Amino acid sequence: MACIGCEVVPSLPQGDIRLYLAPKLAHTRAVAARGLRDAGWIVEDIDGAVLVVKVADGQSATLLDDLDQVMTSPEQSNCPAVMLDPGQPFGIRQLADTTPLRVLIARQKSAWLSELLTDERLEMHFQPILHADGGGVFAFESLVRGIGADGKRIPPNDLFGAAREADLLFHLDRAARVAAIRQAHGAQIDETLFINFNPTSVYEPSFCLKTTFDAVNAIGTCPANYVFEVVETDHISDHGHLKNILAEYRNHGFRIALDDLGAGYSSLNLLQGIRPDFVKLDREMVDGVSGSRYLASITSRLISMARELDVQLIAEGIENREDWEWLQEQGVDYVQGFYFARPSATPERPAMADLAR
Repeated sequence: MACIGCEVVPSLPQGDIRLYLAPKLAHTRAVAARGLRDAGWIVEDIDGAVLVVKVADGQSATLLDDLDQVMTSPEQSNCPAVMLDPGQPFGIRQLADTTPLRVLIARQKSAWLSELLTDERLEMHFQPILHADGGGVFAFESLVRGIGADGKRIPPNDLFGAAREADLLFHLDRAARVAAIRQAHGAQIDETLFINFNPTSVYEPSFCLKTTFDAVNAIGTCPANYVFEVVETDHISDHGHLKNILAEYRNHGFRIALDDLGAGYSSLNLLQGIRPDFVKLDREMVDGVSGSRYLASITSRLISMARELDVQLIAEGIENREDWEWLQEQGVDYVQGFYFARPSATPERPAMADLAR
């Protein structure tokens, strides 16, 4: 079963409300109270520890903007806050619903993201992964783009940056996984599909991944056709939690890939711990490798290590023929990059024979 309410994207309440603030330092309480009163807000105290601000319908955005000016970012992070209806009392029960003020301010600034997720305005672009020896398309990687209310595309860095600040990473990551599965099916992709996911967005695997598994079951495709790719390995601090997530994927028949091999110690440490089915060479280890003796030495050793571990290797970020040919000679299994095709909503299947001329 899934978490009740997990799929509901959080948004700021509408109508008349009261904002309860509990700054952890007396100095911060004094600064916040003085700044709010100077801005014209009615501020009440509860036992001198909690500030209560009355907010009329439509004024919550202005209040959060004022708080953003009054309090520093560290002060916002250390100030639990909750918005309640005027008739709803504040007590111990409401403490579980508090959120750092920083998150509420970020959600106000990123209201467009909550609307985008609620309206399911995500568009997947697919980039082919090809057999390195010229044997054609092996798989596609799905890459998310947002569609703004004005119809313009929003790049992934803007999407995930806003989601991280507003504590909406779980909702964006989940929505992107489901969109990848559904849109790949709609695009008639029969090849293996690589789907990125951020482990920090998954709290309890058996609950958080259920909608992903349900999307695959609804289509009726084989789970082995999907590879879930661990991204942002530098943000992963709890390797035990990651192993639990990957075990859940594998128990359902899916395969695993590790991104950015060679980007730092984190990816190397993860390699032996999670034993993925695929690893991707970081683009910094690939771009220009044919013309750099130093880079070639490092990259060839990473390739040898993957070979010894019996892990299939994908070189991404290839932008010229010389690098492709060097990687072929080194025996990588698959290649990916702008030299072959750019990500597109309509999957491209480049003719390798033309590229090899």
